[in-house]
Amino acid sequence: MRRTNRKILPVILLILFITGCSQAGAEPATFYQDEPSIEPAFPVEGTPVLKVEPSPTPPVITPKPSQSEVFEKAFMAIDCGDNYCQAQWPGLLSRPIQLPYQNTIDPTYPYASTFAGELEPHHGVEFVNSSGTPVVAAASGEVVFAGVDNETLLGPYPLFYGNVVVLYHPDLHWDGNDLFTLYAHLSTIEVDTGDFVQREQTLGQVGLSGAAIGSHLHFEVRLGENDYQRTFNPVLWFEPVLKDGGDQMATLSGIVLDPNGYTVSQFPLTLKRLGEDGEVQERYYPKTYYPFGPNGHPLLGESFTVSDIPPGEYRLALIWGRLYEVDFILEPGSLGFIKVQFD
Repeated sequence: MRRTNRKILPVILLILFITGCSQAGAEPATFYQDEPSIEPAFPVEGTPVLKVEPSPTPPVITPKPSQSEVFEKAFMAIDCGDNYCQAQWPGLLSRPIQLPYQNTIDPTYPYASTFAGELEPHHGVEFVNSSGTPVVAAASGEVVFAGVDNETLLGPYPLFYGNVVVLYHPDLHWDGNDLFTLYAHLSTIEVDTGDFVQREQTLGQVGLSGAAIGSHLHFEVRLGENDYQRTFNPVLWFEPVLKDGGDQMATLSGIVLDPNGYTVSQFPLTLKRLGEDGEVQERYYPKTYYPFGPNGHPLLGESFTVSDIPPGEYRLALIWGRLYEVDFILEPGSLGFIKVQFD
């Protein structure tokens, strides 16, 4: 065993003594009030707890398409790329003559026709009814004219319409163009300029004022301006009517082109409605539009229209050097569109 150096031992004992004294006199540790405290991980009894509910998810609202948008969608379906296309027809306007009165148009003097050359090109359609039959608004709108057209020129010459009402329809803009409807040859007028009327509200009564030949309502659709040169075929704006038995009637429209692609005017057509056995049940004899004055619809550009015909099987026949025939089916409430170009 190795012996400890006796000179070093006293020094070690002295160091241990001094260290023990200094620790005995040290001040206790101090905890300051501004040191951050630690929050409990769970609520303390008596402390209010704020509950935050999650925000409800707002419902997705799909805007309802306007009448004009629905109408335009139907027109787009007509443009199917074939010689014959059809679409369900919503229409924008009610008939200005309601049941039980005659609510279909007079087929002898349709839009853009001349009554076999005896009359001026027609800028509207006619509803043949007796004097006193109620005339109603085709849609809600503002009365922009109500009176006699002896001083305000609404047609080709003064007093052409006689007692007449014109409505502006602010909800029926078409591609940025204003829409107007005109009700002419009335016997009485029951609204005033500046009035706002509701759809199918009475405007007056059928008569034979102005240049009318016999008692009837003359009805026009004007687009863009309230102007005689801005008329369009009303039957392409009407809702389908119901035939006997409850089915909706249909409308046929189309365009006839010569070999160079130009519209053929005042051209005779034969439309045959066929039975189940293929036999002809009924014939119609329309003509294509007069070339000046009337207008084809902005989307269709049609040159003939046959309205208010029963749904079913049909054959359209035309002769241009040879016989052209198109067989097709019209569904209830539909608009059919035919394009024929001659060789």
